[in-house]
This record gives sequence, C-alpha cells and structure tokens, in this order.
Amino acid sequence: MSGIAILLVSISAVIHALWNLVVKRQIASVAFFFIAALCAALISLPLLWVYQATLTHIPVLVWGLLLATGLCQAVYYIGLAGAYQRTDISVAYPLVRGLPVLLIALISLALGKPFSLMGAVGILAVAGGCLLIPLRDLRTMNWRSYISSGLILVLLTALGTTGYTLIDSQALEILRSLPGAGLEAASAALLFLALENLVTALLLGSYIGLAENERLRLRLIVKTGVPGAAGTGLLITLTYGLVLVAMAFSANVSYIAAFRQLSIPLGAALGFIVQKEPTSLPRLLGIGSVAAGLVLIALAS
Repeated sequence: MSGIAILLVSISAVIHALWNLVVKRQIASVAFFFIAALCAALISLPLLWVYQATLTHIPVLVWGLLLATGLCQAVYYIGLAGAYQRTDISVAYPLVRGLPVLLIALISLALGKPFSLMGAVGILAVAGGCLLIPLRDLRTMNWRSYISSGLILVLLTALGTTGYTLIDSQALEILRSLPGAGLEAASAALLFLALENLVTALLLGSYIGLAENERLRLRLIVKTGVPGAAGTGLLITLTYGLVLVAMAFSANVSYIAAFRQLSIPLGAALGFIVQKEPTSLPRLLGIGSVAAGLVLIALAS
C-alpha cells in the first residue's frame, strides 16, 4: 500500500468521522439527510453526462438493484438519524461501522464461504466489542443493556448498510462485465454512485412527503441549516471518492478496507472530546476490539 493511498484513506477516515459529528451536533433528522443526499446527487450529475453512452447498456436487473440499494440507503439514513437523536456518537458510530461487517461475514459463512483463522478471530473480536460498547459497567451486563430505542435504530442502520453493501457488490460486478460498456472498476463505481445518490435522494424525499414531523424539520432546515446539510452531502461524496482514488494506488484493496477502520477510534474520540460523552472501561475496550477485529477481517479477505 503506497504512501499516497495511506494519505488518501486517512483523510477519508477523518472526513467520515467529522461528517458524523456534524450530523450529531445538528438536528439529526431524515430531512437533514435528504438535503445532504440531494446535494450529493447534484454533485454527481456531471458523471451521468460523462457516462451517458453507457446508460443505454445498463440492463433492467441493474436498475432493479439500484432501486433496492436506494431503499437500503434510505433505511440507513432513517436509522442513523434516529440513532443519533437517542444515542451517544461514541456508542452509535462504532456499532454502525462494525455491525455490517460482522453481519456480512456471518452471511458469507452461512453460504459456505470458508474463513481463515485471522478472519474468525476478527469476527469474534467485532462481536465481543459490539457487546461491550453499550455497557457502562462490566457488572451490569444483562439483556436489558441492549434493549433501547437507540440500539434498535443502530441495528436498523446496520441492516441498511449490510443491504446496500451486498447489493452494490452484485450491481458493480454486472456493470464491469457489460459487453460494449468498457467500464473499469473505478468508472463503474463512479457511475453507480451517481445513480445511487439520485435514487436515494428521491426515496428520502418520498419518505418526507409521508412524514409530517420530517416536513416540519425540512422547513426548519431550509430556513437555517441548508449549508450544514449541503456540506455534509459534499463530505459524504468526498469520503467515498477518496477511497476510489486510493484503490488505484494499492495492489490489495483489503489493505484499504482495513485502514479505513481508523475512523472508528476517531469518531469515538470526537464523541468523548467534543461532545463530552462519558467514557467507561467496557466502551473503550469495545471500541478497540471492534476496530482491531475489522482490520483482521479486512486483511483476511
């Protein structure tokens, strides 16, 4: 992994943690994410012009996958908004980052994909860390520690992430192999990102149209908070764009996936330092365990 790739992924990890902090400090709402997604879609529109010739080659299956991944993205944003309304970022952020990787690994295991010893240890480390993070004291560990609206919304967010990750992987594989399209890995990812941003913005807008409380929040954001939401959309797009560029400077994408986990301790540290959230031994141990486990899983894949 080259120095340029390390630098780009490090910047991406910092930005990812920062935009989550921005959301936590703002009025975390679906309306906020709608403005962010709309901004991301507008930023991505030039890509549709660049790849306009390719659009005619996209099969119906990929359009269906786009709708499915847009729904999963909407679930992700709805869950994340609710989780940040109810839960500390030092709890929600590591879980939202860690649980999807754990769920995808378990799904792969159920489908018969073997794991190396390093991968298995990583899965156990993530699972153990996820159990520790919600606890304030090791002596209070019981099932009631995991039953709260905030943690349920964290799980919903993780399910959304798991869904769009699996769907995106399938859709990108189809796009890269389209006859006559001539798409390389980065080009296919950029085109799919542009389409995904557009579908996600449309679905979040539809949700807001059905939710009166979110329409009220949207009016409030339009009056006072558009720059913050639009800036978040820009940061979300920049985060993924930097990772795509970094892939061109690394022979092993697994190293990039591992290095991205730098955002977990960064996000937690921002919660402790900026938000003045309480620390506890289980929370600190859990965050470290999740980050280390995700690195092991990435390097084992």
